[in-house]
Amino acid sequence: MDYIIYLVCAGIVFIWSLIVQANLKNKMQKGSQMRAGSGKTANQVVEEMLRAHDVYGITIEHKPGNLTDCYSPKEGKIYLSDATYGRDSVTAIAVAAHEAGHAVQDKENMLLYEVRQLLAPAAGIASRVGPYIVLAGVLVSAYAQSGSDIGYTIGTIGIVVYFIAFLFYLVMLPVERNASNRAFKDMKEFGWVSNDQLSFARAALRAAGDTYAVALASSAVTLIRLLAIRNSRGRRR
Repeated sequence: MDYIIYLVCAGIVFIWSLIVQANLKNKMQKGSQMRAGSGKTANQVVEEMLRAHDVYGITIEHKPGNLTDCYSPKEGKIYLSDATYGRDSVTAIAVAAHEAGHAVQDKENMLLYEVRQLLAPAAGIASRVGPYIVLAGVLVSAYAQSGSDIGYTIGTIGIVVYFIAFLFYLVMLPVERNASNRAFKDMKEFGWVSNDQLSFARAALRAAGDTYAVALASSAVTLIRLLAIRNSRGRRR
């Protein structure tokens, strides 16, 4: 029964992810064809947003490729992708302002942003290693002497490791939403896009944020499955 519930949840998340990705692609493509009402480029928007929030010492650089936009606090740089750097489309403005929003979070020492940065180095490793540790616990349980807790203990360690990744996604969602809210607020206040483009810019930012919601849901489903696997072996001890 647990496995059936897992399959249903995983199927729902998978379908949801397809819908979110399709919606994001649609919004980004349409926005890339709209020239921002202000005529300003993404680079100019980043400079204005940082200056408005008293953030200095950040440089803007081009990072070849798609979806390579990011803020690097260690380097003090905001990287903009091919579709964003020097572009004056609504999508470019929205994406650039979002990344500038992260720089503002950093400058203001936003608690959740600091937690995300703290978890980031370990999260990628934890998401890959955690499930294998749980599976190792299952194998040990299968061959361990009756009454031994070692397999269950190993499985628990794997779950604790994977929980780091889950916690990262849990924190990342509100951080990304907050950066988008900051971007939209400044887009509206400084007129980087025209009034009739605001609703579209907001929809694009929300669509991008939905991808992090999907990542969180996927991580939660995996965590539940790992718990079920460990507990099923535990009941057989």
